[in-house]
Amino acid sequence: MLSELQEKLAEAHALAIAAAAVTTLVADVTPDRELRLELERMRRDADETRARCLRLQRGFERELANELLAHVNSTKEKAGDLAGAWFKAGTGPLAAWSFLAMGEAGEVATWMGVRALAAKAEDMPIVALATWALPIQRAHYETALSGTVRLSELAEPARARWG
Repeated sequence: MLSELQEKLAEAHALAIAAAAVTTLVADVTPDRELRLELERMRRDADETRARCLRLQRGFERELANELLAHVNSTKEKAGDLAGAWFKAGTGPLAAWSFLAMGEAGEVATWMGVRALAAKAEDMPIVALATWALPIQRAHYETALSGTVRLSELAEPARARWG
């Protein structure tokens, strides 16, 4: 059975995997080149986060690592289901970036929880990972909010909805 900290770490790992997929979905409907470049940077950050989570988890005993991976996969599937439902219905750029902002807010909250739990447990490798990840996630959240504003500025308010 996973501890609260281990479960939260697995969730952060899963959200990094999901973020890589979501940035691709958002890029597919984003007309602005600069915003697509930001999405590419975010995708690379998500890949790096996933790699760091994997490196950390490799240090765990095999049974714990397998249990963590199972929770990662379960959480990733839930996130994928949510993204699939959101994007299946002809999601336009503004709605896509709103979804991205929600996901990034969730990642910030998750990494804040990981950091607080790890600090309380005095698990310095996890504290270090969370301390590295949290500013990146906050920056991603700000990028998602800024992207929403940018797309709103580019849109014609009276034009028919996208899609």
